[in-house]
Amino acid sequence: MNVRSFFAYLLYICTLPIFCHARFDIKNLTLDQKIGQLFMVAAVSDEEIAKDTIAKKTYRMDKEYIEQMIAEYHIGGIIYLGKSEYKKQIERTQHFQSLSTIPLLFGQDLEPGRVGASRFPDVFNFPSNQQLGNVNDLDYTYQIGRAIGGFAKMIGIDVVFAPVADVNNNPKNPVINDRSFGNNPELVAQHAIAFARGLEDMRIIACAKHFPGHGDTEVDSHYALPLIAHDQTRLHAIELLPFKELITAKIPSIMIAHLEVPALEEEQNLPSSLSKKIVTDLLRKELGFDGIIFTDGLDMGGITNHYSQGNAELNALLAGNDMLLSPVDVPAAVSAIKQALADKRITEQEIDAHVEKILSMKEQLYS
Repeated sequence: MNVRSFFAYLLYICTLPIFCHARFDIKNLTLDQKIGQLFMVAAVSDEEIAKDTIAKKTYRMDKEYIEQMIAEYHIGGIIYLGKSEYKKQIERTQHFQSLSTIPLLFGQDLEPGRVGASRFPDVFNFPSNQQLGNVNDLDYTYQIGRAIGGFAKMIGIDVVFAPVADVNNNPKNPVINDRSFGNNPELVAQHAIAFARGLEDMRIIACAKHFPGHGDTEVDSHYALPLIAHDQTRLHAIELLPFKELITAKIPSIMIAHLEVPALEEEQNLPSSLSKKIVTDLLRKELGFDGIIFTDGLDMGGITNHYSQGNAELNALLAGNDMLLSPVDVPAAVSAIKQALADKRITEQEIDAHVEKILSMKEQLYS
C-alpha cells in the first residue's frame, strides 16, 4: 500500500468511536490485578508478518497467548516487537484493548532511523538520530518527534521508547552508534529534549533510554551483559548528563538498561536494571526522577544469562522499577512476587506505589 492510502486509512481510523474505560481507584483492585499492572508483555501484530521475530524468542507472543495474559493475569500493557503492518496492528490493538477491564498501555520502539523503520518498513521513513545530530537543528528534531508522535497516536501507541539519550562515544559499539544524536553529551541532551517535546505535544509518553548510558560499550545487551568501567566523575559528566537534563525537562518515563557498572554497583554481574543502588538510590533519590521507570526487555541476554525466569522480574521490582518489560514467563514472575510478599521482602504498599504511577499515566492518556 502506498503512503497516500496509508494516511487515508489512518484518517478513517481516527473517525471511529474511541473505546473508553472508567477510571479505576487502586482501592478497588485485587492483589492479582495490581500485580498484573506491573507487566508490559511482548506481542506481535500478526504472526505471519512477524514470524522471524517469533522464531528468535523462547516465549509466545501470539494473539491467543496475549488474550490469556489479559484475562488471567490482568497485564498492564503490551509492547509490539518485530515487523508490523499498520492496519493489522490497529485492529489487534483495538481487539486487545476491548478485552481489558483496565486500559492497557501500548508501547513500541518507534525511534527514528533503522529501529523504527524495521517496525513499519513501508511507511516509517525518518532520518536517524545521528543524522539529526549532524544537522543540529533543534526545531527539526522537534518536528520529527512530533511527526512520529502523530504516527504513534494514529496507530494506538501510547508510549514511544525514545529518545535515545546514549552518548555515541565508542566506535565499536554494536547496538547504539547511529541511534545516538552524537558524541557530545550536551548536544545529545538538547536533541533528546526536543524530540521528547515533539512526542509529548501529540500526547505520547516519551521514554528516554538506556539509563545510565549504553554508549561506551562493545557488547550488545541483547546477547550479554556489557561492562561500563568508568568512574563516577566521568559517568556524571558524560553518560548521565543527558538523563539529568531530561529529568529537569520533566521527561515522563525512563528505561533502565542491562549494564554492569562497578562505579555505581559493586556486586559483580548485577545488571543496572536489577540494582537498587542504580534504580532507586541514583535515579529516584539522587537525580530526583519521579516518573515511570521501565526495565529494558527482560528477555535480553544481559538478564537471561544470569537470572532464572520469575527471579529476574522480582529483582527488577525490588530494585525499584515500575513496569517490567517483555517478561519471559509471567506466571513464574507473578508467583515469585507473591512469594516475596509472603516472605515480607516487599510490601503491598510498595506495589501500590508502582501501580499508582501506572494508573496515573493511564488516566492522563484516557481522560
